[in-house]
Amino acid sequence: MPIVESLAHLAEPWATAYDNSKLLMNGVMFGHVGGFLVAGGLAIASDRAVIRATAAGPDARRVHLSEFHAVHAPVLIGLAVTFATGLLLFLADVETFATAPVFWIKMGFLALLLANGAGLRKAAHRLESGEAPDRDWLALRRSAAASTLLWFVAVLTGVMLVNL
Repeated sequence: MPIVESLAHLAEPWATAYDNSKLLMNGVMFGHVGGFLVAGGLAIASDRAVIRATAAGPDARRVHLSEFHAVHAPVLIGLAVTFATGLLLFLADVETFATAPVFWIKMGFLALLLANGAGLRKAAHRLESGEAPDRDWLALRRSAAASTLLWFVAVLTGVMLVNL
């Protein structure tokens, strides 16, 4: 039995429960969209602040770095909710999602988003150590711009998935 069929068979009890319950459907979708809204909203606001801070003085930059770190945990919590509910959505219709190219494109962009987030965090840590502030602020600015773009691409591919 191919892996997709095996996984669909294993997920069948969940898929049946999901298909037969508007409460489950709405709860899972709310968690997915809500988690994404929290994570993406905070991340995009932080990205905007990074871009603005690159033109600011050293005091404003220090304040921004502390705010940057403070937003990291809620973004990760929102992403964790989004990934957990995304897995539930995937398991509710394995055969559709596993064979949909747009699903895998979305997963690829989400991987890029996570890698970019790790790069943002690494650049922020370098800035705190004071190694190469101008170069690191430029790297942080580029990553923030890429982050904003990747969040919107993730939304676009998510909308495309809804319309499969």
